[in-house]
Amino acid sequence: MSHTFTICPSCRSLNKVSIEKALASKAICGKCQKNLDLHGLVTNVTTAEFRKILRVSDRPVVVDFWASWCGPCQMYGPEFEKASLKSPEVVFLKVNTETEQDLSRELGIKGIPLTILFNQGKEVARQSGAMEAAGVMSFLQIKKS
Repeated sequence: MSHTFTICPSCRSLNKVSIEKALASKAICGKCQKNLDLHGLVTNVTTAEFRKILRVSDRPVVVDFWASWCGPCQMYGPEFEKASLKSPEVVFLKVNTETEQDLSRELGIKGIPLTILFNQGKEVARQSGAMEAAGVMSFLQIKKS
């Protein structure tokens, strides 16, 4: 069974969720039993949650670094979500650079949107700028192998 990792918006617990339940909007937190808030297969995370998922993930993790004031970021969000639905073998996360400024500095993020692919907890590739879903898919195919 295919799975992804997400964080519960209520109790902030890490959850390993089946793709089938996530897509059917039937994913619930194993700890507090509240509904999990996935957008497609994308989860919004804080720095601590980002680090936790990188540590436990047995699959590649792709992260969209964005901000609410960024027009290209707003256009890219739905495309990133579409790509998540076509790549269940990858964990999709979003990090808000406004609220997670220390992580942004640590990773050397100078412009957004920025997509970074991690494998086994290590950065393997990054791509600046907004992409269409097909562009995200191409980025993942080239970089995750």
